[in-house]
Amino acid sequence: VVEPVLIVHGGAGTVSEDRIPGKLRGVTLAATVGYQVLARNGTVVEAVEQAVRIMEADRFFNAGYGAALNIEGDVELDASIMDGATKATGSLSGLRDLLHPISLARDVMERSGHNFLIGDGLVSFALDRGFRFLEPPGQLVTQYSMDALEEWKASDQSYRSGEGGTVGAVAIDANGNIAAATSTGGVTGKRVGRVGDTPIIGSGTYADNGLGGVSLTGDGDIIMKVCLAYDVLRTAQLTDRALQPVADELLDAMSAALGGTAGLVALDRVGNVAVAHNSLHMSWAYQRGDTVAYGASKEDFNLMPATDTPFDPLPGGM
Repeated sequence: VVEPVLIVHGGAGTVSEDRIPGKLRGVTLAATVGYQVLARNGTVVEAVEQAVRIMEADRFFNAGYGAALNIEGDVELDASIMDGATKATGSLSGLRDLLHPISLARDVMERSGHNFLIGDGLVSFALDRGFRFLEPPGQLVTQYSMDALEEWKASDQSYRSGEGGTVGAVAIDANGNIAAATSTGGVTGKRVGRVGDTPIIGSGTYADNGLGGVSLTGDGDIIMKVCLAYDVLRTAQLTDRALQPVADELLDAMSAALGGTAGLVALDRVGNVAVAHNSLHMSWAYQRGDTVAYGASKEDFNLMPATDTPFDPLPGGM
């Protein structure tokens, strides 16, 4: 029997000091909400979905409400989810005006007969499934994301992840079932139609009960080139090493070879935790038993009782 764990990240990048408390509030809330699903015998798929939904609704993260804007000032969302027991996957890209892409990605996985939907077909599938798009459009845009786009336009216009803010979750239950989920708005100033690593299974998200589960964040155009999600889990298995040192090594190897930075949260097949990033910051949190661990940078490791997370249901508010 495995001790259930739910771990989340709130994105790898460089975060201004004044936004770190909001991110820590958000990830600790997401971790406890997701863990509660496991505690009441919900599935790992439901647990990671619910954890990600908390962060999608929170303006402090680059997913759902508050997501990064493309060059035209619009939010285009990518998401994926994977069930490690069946290896079922659901991905979507370029989604507009839907607060919770991860829930639609789950429906793609469970209800569409396919793995990945985009464009008009994604929209019609969403409507068929009863999803409600925000009317009028544009309600996912925040002042912070508009300011970030203006700053980007005034800068060298490189597609670095900036603050990051992609969100993700990985869970394992008492039976060793694992799931992973990731949701993002991509990079500020991206071309319309750009797809990053987040919806790509094996790059941004991966789960397999025999290997573990992982959710990635960071420079997606680089992460995609090395299929980092799958590589971390598979390399740990093949070399019979712990996920943590393997994750640290592969992140640094990617950056040395191709540039960019990234981060991840992962669980191995028995629930051991790995938190790794070579960006300056990455907010993360996990709950195991009655304890929540959390942090926002390399040296930052904090513990608190799970009962001490009295945060608002929507810490960022809409």
